Amino acid sequence: MQLLPLKLKLGLFFLVAILILAACGDSFVTIDETKSFNESGWIQKQPIRFQVNILDAGIPYAMYVVVRQNNSYPFYNLYFSPSILDERGKIIQRGLAEALLYDPKTGKPKGDGFGDLYEKKFLVYSNLKFPQKGKYQIQLEQSMRVDTLAGMVSGIICREKIAWQK
Repeated sequence: MQLLPLKLKLGLFFLVAILILAACGDSFVTIDETKSFNESGWIQKQPIRFQVNILDAGIPYAMYVVVRQNNSYPFYNLYFSPSILDERGKIIQRGLAEALLYDPKTGKPKGDGFGDLYEKKFLVYSNLKFPQKGKYQIQLEQSMRVDTLAGMVSGIICREKIAWQK
């Protein structure tokens, strides 16, 4: 496998960053943060955390996760556990999500890609409400029964306001 030159890698990184900003949409509110994994991948015992300051607890939010992987990712899907923690670190909401990264029959990557890097946006919480205003953490843990997920490049959080529905 041939490694890409540094200038091309940087160009790809900035292109993907622009795509991510577009993926989060116009109603983007607070978070557009990327957490990159080391070269070996996403380590199970090392969750990624995002800080968020909620100014209005009365508004419901949609939370999306954008996952980036390369062709060395060995599975067609990804199970991960998103959690919302309060200021003291107490879990106030926990879930389990499945992200289909490749078509299970054809192996064709889902989402957008360039070269051997692909990304896909997944809705994790469609009507997320916080109990009160304040600081919270959003935590993502991989739940794939392997210690290290090779081929995982980064995880990104996007949070958007939801219009009130009557």
